[in-house]
Amino acid sequence: MSVIYKGKRLLNPYEKGNKAFCELQKGVHYTNTGKVKLNRQKKPIRLSDTERAYRSGYLAAQKDSRRAYRSRQNKNSGLPVIYINN
Repeated sequence: MSVIYKGKRLLNPYEKGNKAFCELQKGVHYTNTGKVKLNRQKKPIRLSDTERAYRSGYLAAQKDSRRAYRSRQNKNSGLPVIYINN
């Protein structure tokens, strides 16, 4: 669950990943509350190629971390490791 700190909403890693995923899908910036960010002309702010790369890298790092965690859990439980497109 996100936290309000000094008037700003801070996202937890799960919410941050969801925000990055949505931004990559739509190609625009979102606020932490889920609204599209607008420029002075009231048009959505588009993501640059660099911003797309950062968000893609963040999601890839989350995926690697999730796989490592699952692998450690499965090794401890003695179950076989199975990955299904995640």
